Amino acid sequence: MNTPQQPTPEPGNGKDGLPLVRFGSRHVTPRAVFLFLATITAIPLFILITLAPPARVPELVVSSPPPKAAPPPVEAQGHAATDKLITRLKEHGLWELDPSREAVPPLFIKSYPPDLNAVADIDVKKKVFLHSLLPHALYVREEALQRRERLRAVLYKIDCTLEDIHFEPGPFDGNGCAWSDGLTEEEVSFIQQLSRNYRTTSAEGLLERVDAVPTSIILAQGALESSWGSSRFTREGNSVFGMWTWKKKGIVPARRDEGKTHKVKVYGSIRDSIRAYHLTLNRVSFYDRFRQLRKITDDPLVLAEGLSPYSERGEEYVEEIKAVITSNDLQQYDSCRLSDLARPELNDIMAEEQVKTPL
Repeated sequence: MNTPQQPTPEPGNGKDGLPLVRFGSRHVTPRAVFLFLATITAIPLFILITLAPPARVPELVVSSPPPKAAPPPVEAQGHAATDKLITRLKEHGLWELDPSREAVPPLFIKSYPPDLNAVADIDVKKKVFLHSLLPHALYVREEALQRRERLRAVLYKIDCTLEDIHFEPGPFDGNGCAWSDGLTEEEVSFIQQLSRNYRTTSAEGLLERVDAVPTSIILAQGALESSWGSSRFTREGNSVFGMWTWKKKGIVPARRDEGKTHKVKVYGSIRDSIRAYHLTLNRVSFYDRFRQLRKITDDPLVLAEGLSPYSERGEEYVEEIKAVITSNDLQQYDSCRLSDLARPELNDIMAEEQVKTPL
């Protein structure tokens, strides 16, 4: 008997009413297929995440601003030597000086500090320059005035009219005036030395030339020529007034014109520089007008009119001198005197230098 065969089911709907799909040799629902694929994909990912080392989360670094630099010490500012000079000026009463009431203390420095040009405060630089130069200026003026008084005393002893006295090398001058009669050997030597230094044999000429330059003019020209004590010539050679020389020794200017051979003179000290400048104004023929004006006035603003030959700028230079005098109130120093001039050591030095005035 033949048993009837069960018919093979055709794809259709599952028991849940979902459509069936063929998966291998079976008919399954699409959800089953999705679950199967998701499972076989998730297992390797789980293993990989489990076995991998934990990831390090980078730390958040907050950068703080760099600390502010500490202010440099005084020495690092580049003018420690000037600071020391200021201390000396204060110790000797030369810093807060009242020219109208006080005698100027005799503090003499040999040279300006080499770092004065590094001082940025122009008022400080000016004060250092002026109050350091002032004692030297007063000293050189006092030398000239004492020399003048001694000259007048000698001339008084000569039995001739002033216009007839000519200090010729022989015993008589051209007018027959025996000027050396009645003079001591020291006085004759003194007169002869003055004639050589001031380049005149005339008694009238000596009286015109052996005299002092106002303090305000010394300070003003020194300031202009040395850039308030900070120029290269002042630092390297104490050449406060920038005077020229054609001798071997000297400083060659950086901007000297082609074909020029002059140098700037070098001095052993600030005072030597003032002496040479002072002597130049008093003996060189270029400054005849300055000396003629000095006979009738001691006003520095008038006397400055005779200083145009000092610079190639001529009248412009004269106006600059006047401007420096007025803007810095330099005329207040014209009435100053140097204190302790009665000390024997100062008088001895002056007496020596009356004969040994630098040429």
